[in-house]
Amino acid sequence: MDCYQKRLRLRALLDAPGCTPLMGAYDVLSARIIEQTGFPVLYTGSFVTGASGFGLPDVGLVQMHDLLGLAREIAKETNVPLVCDADTGWYHAANIWRTVHEFESAGASAMHIEDTVFGKHTDHPAVLLEPDAMCQRIKACVAARKDPNFLIIARTDAIYLKNDPEEAVARINAYLAAGADAGFIVFKGSVRALADFRKRILGPLIVTSVDFQDSVAEEGAAGANMSVYWPLTIFAAFRAVKQVCETFYREQDATKLREYCFDEGMINKTVSYERFEANLKRFGAV
Repeated sequence: MDCYQKRLRLRALLDAPGCTPLMGAYDVLSARIIEQTGFPVLYTGSFVTGASGFGLPDVGLVQMHDLLGLAREIAKETNVPLVCDADTGWYHAANIWRTVHEFESAGASAMHIEDTVFGKHTDHPAVLLEPDAMCQRIKACVAARKDPNFLIIARTDAIYLKNDPEEAVARINAYLAAGADAGFIVFKGSVRALADFRKRILGPLIVTSVDFQDSVAEEGAAGANMSVYWPLTIFAAFRAVKQVCETFYREQDATKLREYCFDEGMINKTVSYERFEANLKRFGAV
């Protein structure tokens, strides 16, 4: 599936009934596993990229080029749409065209920018960008894209950081009016509270929760069109690797870890080994 077809597919999923899960990948291998399992959309973000690629927290240290490399490799090596976290966009409205240009050129199907200036994942008071300035960034993003099917998604953290649903509704509607293809709201706890105000949001809506208290079906019933499950794979990998290391350090006996290890064949089926074998039979090795 080429970039154009992936983008059409993502737009169709956004408009489809129910809620579509967006599974987060932290590297190409996890992206391949997600795709081969059957999930229809991939997602990659600053938290998982900072942690897995650089050992950095998600407090504004991860920059555009830190995210672009992974986005490009995932888009190139998979056949499902990829939604990319573009943080704040990294530039003011006059220069944000570069962010759009880079992610679109990397093969992503969509990117989202957020209105958080400071305070995410910290104990410091939250600072959100003024709505008018955010709307100017969104307008600049829309103007910069070459493919109109490359989706621009606008995220607000008014609920996550300020616990203010009314401000979230006002911001999302302003962002949609500025040209965003979808809004994106982050929740603490259950997203079922969305049902109380979803009808007042005038366009498609993507959600995520910081602690995932609801099923995809419940998120859909609340009015979400898509839900981002950004941490599941990296959290699973972290716990598994940590357990393997601690057990092996303590026991010095890898035979007790066979449930985790020693399945090279399974990994080869996930990477490009079959393509190598086919080429070897067709062309030879020398």
